Amino acid sequence: MKQKVKEWIQEKPEKASCHHFWDIEVANGPSSIGTCRYCGEKKEFFNAFPTINPLKKSGNPLSLPRMPDVAINRDNNS
Repeated sequence: MKQKVKEWIQEKPEKASCHHFWDIEVANGPSSIGTCRYCGEKKEFFNAFPTINPLKKSGNPLSLPRMPDVAINRDNNS
């Protein structure tokens, strides 16, 4: 039985024009290294989203903003 074998030679594209297809390592820590299948470029990927809150000013999650004092009207019976 004869089999036809096609030889396929793939040239690496230039990194600037490559549409990357990332093979990313298994998660083991805060980040993993990915390698493009086509051009071989390496890139670091984070394994979790960083918690970014632009309104947060303190590192303590229990610290709340100061609320203004409220005057209580004791004359109202409602």
